[in-house]
Amino acid sequence: MNLTRPDTASNTESRRARYDTLSGLLEAYRTPVTIILFGVIVSLALFFATLLGHSRAKEREFRNHAAARLAEIKTGFTAIEAELNELASAVEAGLPPQTVIGIFGVANGEVATPPVRDLGLVSEDAVLQAVGADTARQVQRAVAYMLERGPAPQSSVLLPLPADAPGEVPFVLIAPLSAGPFSYAYVTSDFDALVQPTELRSDPAWVISSLYGGSPQFALARNVDLRARTTPAMMGVLSVLDTAPYALHWSGEAPFDVVDIAVVPRRSYLLQFGPLPWLVLVFCLFATAAIGALALKDARRTAEIRRQVDLKTAELRRSQAIIEAKNEELARFAAHASHDLQAPLRAMKGMSSLLVERQIDLDDRSQQMLKRINRGADRAQRLVQDLLSYTKADMAQINAEPIPPETLRSEIDELLAATVEECGAQLRWQIDAPVEADRFLLTRALQNLISNAIKYRADRPLRIDVTARTDQYGSTLCVSDNGMGIEPKYFERIFRVFERLHGADEIEGSGIGLALCKRVADLHGGRIWVESEPGVGSHFFLHIPSAEAPRAAISNDR
Repeated sequence: MNLTRPDTASNTESRRARYDTLSGLLEAYRTPVTIILFGVIVSLALFFATLLGHSRAKEREFRNHAAARLAEIKTGFTAIEAELNELASAVEAGLPPQTVIGIFGVANGEVATPPVRDLGLVSEDAVLQAVGADTARQVQRAVAYMLERGPAPQSSVLLPLPADAPGEVPFVLIAPLSAGPFSYAYVTSDFDALVQPTELRSDPAWVISSLYGGSPQFALARNVDLRARTTPAMMGVLSVLDTAPYALHWSGEAPFDVVDIAVVPRRSYLLQFGPLPWLVLVFCLFATAAIGALALKDARRTAEIRRQVDLKTAELRRSQAIIEAKNEELARFAAHASHDLQAPLRAMKGMSSLLVERQIDLDDRSQQMLKRINRGADRAQRLVQDLLSYTKADMAQINAEPIPPETLRSEIDELLAATVEECGAQLRWQIDAPVEADRFLLTRALQNLISNAIKYRADRPLRIDVTARTDQYGSTLCVSDNGMGIEPKYFERIFRVFERLHGADEIEGSGIGLALCKRVADLHGGRIWVESEPGVGSHFFLHIPSAEAPRAAISNDR
């Protein structure tokens, strides 16, 4: 006979098989996987947040540098214009051109003012006086071209000059002179003279300039230190302008309104990240890996515990099925045995009682033996009935319900009223609230406790008190008497099956009554105990917990 429940093996196999599939593993290791994914997401978020903060710091640093560059350019333009005005004023004051050029120039053909490359005096068709002859001829041709295209200017004008090399943006600032017709004073410069090389290890910005909307050019592109690091020849100016995330533009007032200057960040500067973002990323990933490893270890331990629990649960269910089958078999055996045992006992008792009633001519010893047979049959029959009652109580299903005090009292009176009246005992009840318990089992327990008080009474009027105390933990019933009492060393022993402190000839009994009371307490999840003093009386306590009672409070209640 297979005593295992049908679904036990299949459930165990399904639980065991779910760890062998991908979905089962993901379910088992869901917590560490979630922690690792969350940690990676947080690590990347912190990394990009640090990069964003670093980028914003870079932007602020660039804007400060660009503002300084534009201020430097504006200062250079102001110096060039001031140099031109001083040159024109000197000529208009009547100084000879040779003297004026000698004052503003130096011996080796250079100009003392740093932003100025060259200076001199020209007319429409001739060079009057200049520091550099080649530059003066370029300026004279630029003036002639200007006069061909329009009227003579009345104020300073900025004109482009031909570049000697790719990437240069030279220009000339001219001012008309009143000393002679179509005579002009001029100063020349370029954007490399306006923008000085930075003292930083690498320049964070490109300075891009253009005149009259012409093609833009890099400033400082011919600087040797910068050329090695930036290689502007490989980079288109337009692509730099198009791909720059931000830029600062400048355009001055006349005569510098034809100049357009843009300051944009260099890619090499934008890609210079400090170690902080990488340190944040490495630290977060390391923390994620550490926490994930711990979570994975716990998940493995949990999965193993679950497997062990599943195995133990299956074993317990098999054991429970076996126990239930054995209990059913035991119940059937007890029922058949009690029936088969009581039949010959009833026959023995009937025959002996019949012989006694007919008063057959027997001697006194034979009469006494028949009576002893009759009493033995009675005791054996009561023992069988008590064993059957104990077996039924052990198999009983608890059906707890509130039992009113009047119901308990009426049922006990119905069962023991004649016995109480016969021994002249005084039975007093003091139960004020309903007791929540199984009605049949509680009645049998009280019946046995009161019967024991009657059996073990002393040589004085018997008084039995039945009281109850109900609180949040349940109900505690007490059966008190003023009987013989019990010595403390027997307090545990009396609740065992077939344990008796007196012989059957002294006091009738089967030794099952108190064991049945203990079984009733166990079935309710409660407990029973006794407090007694020999010669004074006994107090039997039966505690039945409520359904909501905390287990700790139940076990410690006394």
